Amino acid sequence: MNMQHELPAITLATNDYNRLLFTAMIQEKHNRPAAEFLLMELRRAKVCHPGSLPEDVVSTNCRVIYRLNDEPKSRTHLLVHPEDLIWSGAEISVTTPLGTALLGLRVGDSMPFIEADGTRHVVLVEGIGLRFLDDGSTVTRAPGSVVRI
Repeated sequence: MNMQHELPAITLATNDYNRLLFTAMIQEKHNRPAAEFLLMELRRAKVCHPGSLPEDVVSTNCRVIYRLNDEPKSRTHLLVHPEDLIWSGAEISVTTPLGTALLGLRVGDSMPFIEADGTRHVVLVEGIGLRFLDDGSTVTRAPGSVVRI
């Protein structure tokens, strides 16, 4: 990916990192083109304990509000692992080019990526909504607070 855009730092929780590394290695073995981008992002990620993941960082199982290519309207999707994808209208797999580009970004960061058909995009993270934890509970966000349900 040589798009002359400085790549933002990314942060991943260890549970996401480990699961995604396994997924990317399987995809690479099956010659899936998106695996290379995911592996590249995993290599440059700062990895932290899940409890230390900053609130403004995109992770799997969180609703992310983003804008593509300066579009006038924001989009919102839940970022999920491919095997957890249930409803593609509301969710996006982290193994798609867009999903991989969003992974680990902070609110306000932008990231270039290339679709399978060669189309170039830049995604801007505008906000984080609910974050669903591995145990099925949610973390809701109100200004300055975190509530575990």
